[in-house]
Amino acid sequence: MASQQDEAEEGPTLYAASPYFAADTMRRERRAEAAARRRAYGQRHPLFFGTARRIADPSLLTVLVLLLGLAYVFLPFGSLFGRYGDAARGGFFPSTIISIGAPNMPAQKTFTLGARTKGCHLVQSEVDAEVRDIMRGVKAGILTLFILHTSAALSLNENFDRDVRSDMDMALDHAVPEDLPWRHTDEGPDDSASHTKASLIGPSLTIPITDGRMNLGTWQGVYLCEFRPIPPVGEQVWCSSAPISAQQQLSFIFRLDF
Repeated sequence: MASQQDEAEEGPTLYAASPYFAADTMRRERRAEAAARRRAYGQRHPLFFGTARRIADPSLLTVLVLLLGLAYVFLPFGSLFGRYGDAARGGFFPSTIISIGAPNMPAQKTFTLGARTKGCHLVQSEVDAEVRDIMRGVKAGILTLFILHTSAALSLNENFDRDVRSDMDMALDHAVPEDLPWRHTDEGPDDSASHTKASLIGPSLTIPITDGRMNLGTWQGVYLCEFRPIPPVGEQVWCSSAPISAQQQLSFIFRLDF
Protein backbone atom coordinates (compact mmCIF):
# COMPACT_ATOMS: atom_id res chain seq x y z
CA MET A 1 0.00 0.00 0.00
CA ALA A 2 2.78 2.38 0.85
CA SER A 3 4.54 1.84 -2.47
CA GLN A 4 1.33 2.39 -4.46
CA GLN A 5 0.63 5.67 -2.59
CA ASP A 6 4.16 6.84 -3.26
CA GLU A 7 3.78 6.12 -6.99
CA ALA A 8 0.43 8.01 -7.10
CA GLU A 9 2.04 11.05 -5.49
CA GLU A 10 5.15 10.75 -7.65
CA GLY A 11 3.13 10.70 -10.93
CA PRO A 12 1.72 14.27 -10.69
CA THR A 13 4.99 15.49 -9.36
CA LEU A 14 6.93 14.14 -12.31
CA TYR A 15 4.29 15.38 -14.83
CA ALA A 16 4.34 18.83 -13.27
CA ALA A 17 8.03 18.96 -13.92
CA SER A 18 7.50 18.05 -17.58
CA PRO A 19 8.13 20.89 -20.14
CA TYR A 20 4.70 20.12 -21.73
CA PHE A 21 2.72 20.70 -18.53
CA ALA A 22 2.29 24.47 -18.99
CA ALA A 23 1.30 24.20 -22.67
CA ASP A 24 -1.23 21.45 -21.96
CA THR A 25 -2.71 23.44 -19.11
CA MET A 26 -3.12 26.52 -21.37
CA ARG A 27 -4.86 24.44 -24.05
CA ARG A 28 -7.29 23.00 -21.51
CA GLU A 29 -8.11 26.48 -20.22
CA ARG A 30 -8.74 27.81 -23.75
CA ARG A 31 -11.00 24.86 -24.57
CA ALA A 32 -12.94 25.47 -21.37
CA GLU A 33 -13.35 29.18 -22.19
CA ALA A 34 -14.52 28.40 -25.74
CA ALA A 35 -17.03 25.87 -24.45
CA ALA A 36 -18.35 28.42 -21.97
CA ARG A 37 -18.77 31.03 -24.75
CA ARG A 38 -20.63 28.56 -26.97
CA ARG A 39 -22.98 27.71 -24.14
CA ALA A 40 -23.59 31.40 -23.45
CA TYR A 41 -23.77 32.90 -26.98
CA GLY A 42 -23.90 30.11 -29.51
CA GLN A 43 -21.53 28.95 -32.27
CA ARG A 44 -19.55 31.77 -34.04
CA HIS A 45 -20.69 32.37 -37.63
CA PRO A 46 -17.92 31.52 -40.14
CA LEU A 47 -18.60 34.54 -42.46
CA PHE A 48 -19.75 37.38 -40.17
CA PHE A 49 -18.62 39.01 -36.98
CA GLY A 50 -20.81 37.78 -34.19
CA THR A 51 -22.41 34.48 -33.36
CA ALA A 52 -24.77 32.40 -35.41
CA ARG A 53 -27.51 32.92 -32.86
CA ARG A 54 -27.19 36.72 -33.14
CA ILE A 55 -26.80 36.71 -36.93
CA ALA A 56 -30.05 34.76 -37.25
CA ASP A 57 -31.92 37.62 -35.54
CA PRO A 58 -34.48 39.01 -38.10
CA SER A 59 -33.65 42.62 -37.20
CA LEU A 60 -29.97 42.06 -38.00
CA LEU A 61 -30.86 40.41 -41.31
CA THR A 62 -33.02 43.42 -42.23
CA VAL A 63 -30.18 45.83 -41.48
CA LEU A 64 -27.81 43.68 -43.54
CA VAL A 65 -30.14 43.76 -46.56
CA LEU A 66 -30.46 47.55 -46.32
CA LEU A 67 -26.69 47.98 -46.13
CA LEU A 68 -26.19 45.79 -49.20
CA GLY A 69 -28.78 47.85 -51.09
CA LEU A 70 -27.01 51.11 -50.23
CA ALA A 71 -23.68 49.64 -51.26
CA TYR A 72 -25.19 48.56 -54.58
CA VAL A 73 -26.31 52.13 -55.33
CA PHE A 74 -23.43 54.26 -54.06
CA LEU A 75 -20.26 52.20 -54.19
CA PRO A 76 -18.23 51.73 -57.41
CA PHE A 77 -18.93 48.02 -57.63
CA GLY A 78 -22.56 48.89 -58.35
CA SER A 79 -21.50 49.50 -61.95
CA LEU A 80 -20.86 45.75 -62.31
CA PHE A 81 -24.62 45.38 -62.66
CA GLY A 82 -24.61 47.77 -65.63
CA ARG A 83 -26.97 50.38 -64.21
CA TYR A 84 -24.95 53.34 -62.97
CA GLY A 85 -22.41 55.00 -65.23
CA ASP A 86 -21.06 57.49 -62.67
CA ALA A 87 -20.43 54.71 -60.16
CA ALA A 88 -17.87 53.18 -62.51
CA ARG A 89 -15.96 56.47 -62.42
CA GLY A 90 -16.09 56.71 -58.65
CA GLY A 91 -19.07 59.06 -58.48
CA PHE A 92 -21.69 58.94 -55.77
CA PHE A 93 -24.81 59.68 -57.80
CA PRO A 94 -26.26 57.46 -60.53
CA SER A 95 -26.26 58.89 -64.04
CA THR A 96 -29.26 58.91 -66.34
CA ILE A 97 -28.89 56.38 -69.13
CA ILE A 98 -30.80 57.19 -72.33
CA SER A 99 -31.30 54.29 -74.68
CA ILE A 100 -30.76 55.30 -78.31
CA GLY A 101 -31.32 51.90 -79.88
CA ALA A 102 -29.00 49.85 -82.02
CA PRO A 103 -26.08 51.81 -83.46
CA ASN A 104 -26.24 52.75 -87.14
CA MET A 105 -23.29 53.18 -89.43
CA PRO A 106 -22.47 56.70 -90.69
CA ALA A 107 -23.81 57.41 -94.19
CA GLN A 108 -23.17 60.09 -96.79
CA LYS A 109 -24.33 61.13 -100.25
CA THR A 110 -24.22 64.04 -102.69
CA PHE A 111 -27.34 65.51 -104.28
CA THR A 112 -28.18 68.50 -106.47
CA LEU A 113 -30.61 71.25 -105.56
CA GLY A 114 -32.67 72.73 -108.36
CA ALA A 115 -31.31 75.84 -110.11
CA ARG A 116 -32.50 79.14 -108.63
CA THR A 117 -31.88 82.81 -109.31
CA LYS A 118 -30.12 85.23 -106.99
CA GLY A 119 -31.69 85.43 -103.55
CA CYS A 120 -32.43 83.42 -100.42
CA HIS A 121 -34.64 80.39 -101.04
CA LEU A 122 -36.35 77.98 -98.64
CA VAL A 123 -35.33 74.46 -99.70
CA GLN A 124 -36.46 72.52 -96.64
CA SER A 125 -38.80 70.12 -98.45
CA GLU A 126 -36.23 69.41 -101.15
CA VAL A 127 -33.51 68.68 -98.60
CA ASP A 128 -35.90 66.50 -96.58
CA ALA A 129 -36.58 64.32 -99.60
CA GLU A 130 -32.87 63.92 -100.35
CA VAL A 131 -31.60 63.09 -96.85
CA ARG A 132 -34.50 60.95 -95.65
CA ASP A 133 -32.78 57.72 -96.67
CA ILE A 134 -29.53 58.37 -94.79
CA MET A 135 -31.38 59.42 -91.62
CA ARG A 136 -33.67 56.38 -91.57
CA GLY A 137 -33.23 54.36 -88.38
CA VAL A 138 -31.03 56.95 -86.64
CA LYS A 139 -32.47 57.50 -83.17
CA ALA A 140 -30.01 60.23 -82.21
CA GLY A 141 -27.35 61.70 -84.45
CA ILE A 142 -25.96 64.63 -86.40
CA LEU A 143 -26.73 65.66 -89.99
CA THR A 144 -24.11 67.71 -91.83
CA LEU A 145 -24.96 69.61 -95.01
CA PHE A 146 -22.14 71.12 -97.09
CA ILE A 147 -22.55 73.05 -100.35
CA LEU A 148 -19.88 72.47 -103.00
CA HIS A 149 -19.78 75.99 -104.41
CA THR A 150 -18.01 79.27 -103.63
CA SER A 151 -20.74 81.75 -104.56
CA ALA A 152 -23.61 80.18 -102.61
CA ALA A 153 -24.25 79.31 -98.96
CA LEU A 154 -26.54 77.39 -96.64
CA SER A 155 -28.38 78.91 -93.71
CA LEU A 156 -31.14 78.20 -91.19
CA ASN A 157 -33.83 80.85 -90.90
CA GLU A 158 -37.54 81.69 -90.82
CA ASN A 159 -39.59 79.13 -92.76
CA PHE A 160 -42.98 80.88 -92.91
CA ASP A 161 -42.86 84.52 -94.00
CA ARG A 162 -41.45 85.04 -97.50
CA ASP A 163 -40.54 88.64 -96.64
CA VAL A 164 -37.72 87.35 -94.43
CA ARG A 165 -35.97 85.94 -97.50
CA SER A 166 -36.31 89.20 -99.40
CA ASP A 167 -35.08 91.19 -96.40
CA MET A 168 -32.11 88.89 -95.96
CA ASP A 169 -31.10 89.28 -99.61
CA MET A 170 -31.42 93.08 -99.32
CA ALA A 171 -29.34 93.18 -96.13
CA LEU A 172 -26.55 91.12 -97.70
CA ASP A 173 -26.48 93.39 -100.76
CA HIS A 174 -26.23 96.39 -98.44
CA ALA A 175 -23.47 94.79 -96.33
CA VAL A 176 -21.45 93.66 -99.37
CA PRO A 177 -22.21 96.04 -102.27
CA GLU A 178 -21.09 95.20 -105.79
CA ASP A 179 -19.78 98.73 -106.50
CA LEU A 180 -16.74 98.38 -104.25
CA PRO A 181 -13.36 98.46 -106.04
CA TRP A 182 -13.20 94.68 -106.37
CA ARG A 183 -10.15 93.22 -108.14
CA HIS A 184 -11.49 89.73 -108.85
CA THR A 185 -14.15 90.46 -111.50
CA ASP A 186 -13.43 87.76 -114.08
CA GLU A 187 -17.07 86.67 -114.16
CA GLY A 188 -18.62 90.09 -113.64
CA PRO A 189 -18.84 92.86 -111.04
CA ASP A 190 -20.67 90.51 -108.65
CA ASP A 191 -17.87 87.93 -108.69
CA SER A 192 -15.96 88.87 -105.54
CA ALA A 193 -19.10 90.16 -103.85
CA SER A 194 -20.69 86.70 -104.14
CA HIS A 195 -17.57 85.01 -102.73
CA THR A 196 -17.54 87.41 -99.79
CA LYS A 197 -21.20 86.79 -98.99
CA ALA A 198 -20.61 83.03 -99.18
CA SER A 199 -17.83 83.36 -96.61
CA LEU A 200 -20.02 85.43 -94.30
CA ILE A 201 -22.94 82.98 -94.31
CA GLY A 202 -20.88 79.78 -94.54
CA PRO A 203 -21.01 76.61 -96.63
CA SER A 204 -22.31 74.12 -94.06
CA LEU A 205 -25.02 73.33 -91.53
CA THR A 206 -25.02 70.95 -88.58
CA ILE A 207 -28.49 69.74 -87.60
CA PRO A 208 -29.44 67.24 -84.86
CA ILE A 209 -31.26 64.05 -85.86
CA THR A 210 -33.97 62.61 -83.63
CA ASP A 211 -35.91 59.47 -84.56
CA GLY A 212 -34.84 59.65 -88.19
CA ARG A 213 -35.81 63.29 -88.74
CA MET A 214 -34.13 66.70 -88.59
CA ASN A 215 -34.78 68.14 -85.14
CA LEU A 216 -35.51 71.75 -86.13
CA GLY A 217 -37.42 74.46 -84.34
CA THR A 218 -41.00 75.21 -85.31
CA TRP A 219 -40.03 78.18 -87.47
CA GLN A 220 -36.67 76.96 -88.74
CA GLY A 221 -35.97 75.92 -92.32
CA VAL A 222 -32.95 75.32 -94.55
CA TYR A 223 -32.10 78.22 -96.87
CA LEU A 224 -30.11 78.11 -100.09
CA CYS A 225 -28.51 81.54 -100.47
CA GLU A 226 -27.62 82.08 -104.12
CA PHE A 227 -25.45 85.15 -104.71
CA ARG A 228 -25.10 85.15 -108.52
CA PRO A 229 -27.88 86.28 -110.88
CA ILE A 230 -26.99 83.51 -113.31
CA PRO A 231 -26.61 80.33 -111.23
CA PRO A 232 -25.22 77.05 -112.53
CA VAL A 233 -27.52 74.20 -113.52
CA GLY A 234 -27.92 73.26 -109.86
CA GLU A 235 -26.06 73.48 -106.57
CA GLN A 236 -24.38 70.30 -105.39
CA VAL A 237 -24.73 69.57 -101.69
CA TRP A 238 -22.83 66.91 -99.77
CA CYS A 239 -24.55 65.49 -96.73
CA SER A 240 -23.63 63.04 -93.99
CA SER A 241 -25.49 61.48 -91.08
CA ALA A 242 -23.54 60.26 -88.06
CA PRO A 243 -25.29 58.44 -85.19
CA ILE A 244 -24.31 59.34 -81.66
CA SER A 245 -23.12 56.37 -79.61
CA ALA A 246 -24.14 55.79 -76.02
CA GLN A 247 -20.58 56.52 -74.88
CA GLN A 248 -20.54 60.00 -76.40
CA GLN A 249 -21.68 63.02 -74.47
CA LEU A 250 -25.34 63.87 -74.98
CA SER A 251 -26.28 67.45 -75.85
CA PHE A 252 -29.53 69.23 -75.04
CA ILE A 253 -31.66 70.99 -77.66
CA PHE A 254 -33.26 74.16 -76.35
CA ARG A 255 -36.48 75.29 -78.02
CA LEU A 256 -37.69 78.87 -77.87
CA ASP A 257 -40.77 78.87 -80.08
CA PHE A 258 -42.44 82.26 -79.97
